[in-house]
Amino acid sequence: MISLSHRLAALAEAGRTGALHLGGSPGGVVYLVAGRITYAESPACPGIGERLVGSGRLSAAQWQAAYDRGHATRQVARTLLRDGHLGHHELACRVVATITAVTHTLLSAADAPMLFVPGERHWFGTMAQVDLQLGPEMARRLLARPVPRGARPTRCRRGAPALR
Repeated sequence: MISLSHRLAALAEAGRTGALHLGGSPGGVVYLVAGRITYAESPACPGIGERLVGSGRLSAAQWQAAYDRGHATRQVARTLLRDGHLGHHELACRVVATITAVTHTLLSAADAPMLFVPGERHWFGTMAQVDLQLGPEMARRLLARPVPRGARPTRCRRGAPALR
């Protein structure tokens, strides 16, 4: 079975747009546009809404209103920006943090069945894009990297509640 890092590298090199669904535990989805990761989600990690509300950056009502207005058109990010809740750079950094946490969790999971769905996009919209030049050696180094003392990373966990 091909590893996640190899599959993502092949999709990035080919410039593919769509969603790579991963089965197994914890499972998740990595969304790509033109070979770059634009969002990632897993039930084991808090999503962008949970992160924004949990940090106190948005109230649950503000998040829900933006989600309701932007979900159908895949423009939740634009809605947050347009309504003045967050600046572009802050929101992009928070999306990158979400992508990083989820992909780290998925890369550390055992081999799982994968299905790429061409053209599938995430409801959040494209806020940030992460270049993926990740070979097996880089993945190994990232997974082995210790967390610096005093750092408080957002932990991913199995069965995390979804905030929508």
